Amino acid sequence: MNKKFAVMLLCLFLFGAFYNLWESRPVNILYAYSNEGITVTLVVDHMPWTDRAKIDWYLARRDDFENKYPYSGNIWQSFYITDIGDGFTNYKKSPHEDLLCFTVIKNESNCVVKNYFLIVYEYADGTPRFFSDSEMEYRLTPDNKIERVFRPDALE
Repeated sequence: MNKKFAVMLLCLFLFGAFYNLWESRPVNILYAYSNEGITVTLVVDHMPWTDRAKIDWYLARRDDFENKYPYSGNIWQSFYITDIGDGFTNYKKSPHEDLLCFTVIKNESNCVVKNYFLIVYEYADGTPRFFSDSEMEYRLTPDNKIERVFRPDALE
């Protein structure tokens, strides 16, 4: 019993250490593309694991994003944050993948696999909606708290 407990305790410690190391690494934006501020795509090297940490990462940089990619006056502005995965690729190297390609990159490898960590819709009234890769939807309340949105269609 004591040996099992020690092994379990060691595993928990190692998992906690690995999790903290992953979360403490900075997220690097490797490429950014904007089509006149309506849709902004950010390719990053890694994101935090939890939905809360992903949203916190975005909110910490929200003002920077608004300055770099000014709002165009539409109903909303979309931010698609995707993973670099195995790096930039092309249709020849990855013919069966769902790719997002950037034509402004004048290189044969100008695509990434569509693996969105976070999708953010910034509405004109200043209330963002967040859609995570775990298919959950969140919103920012007027008092700047993150709350999960339960959609009726998700209950079916």
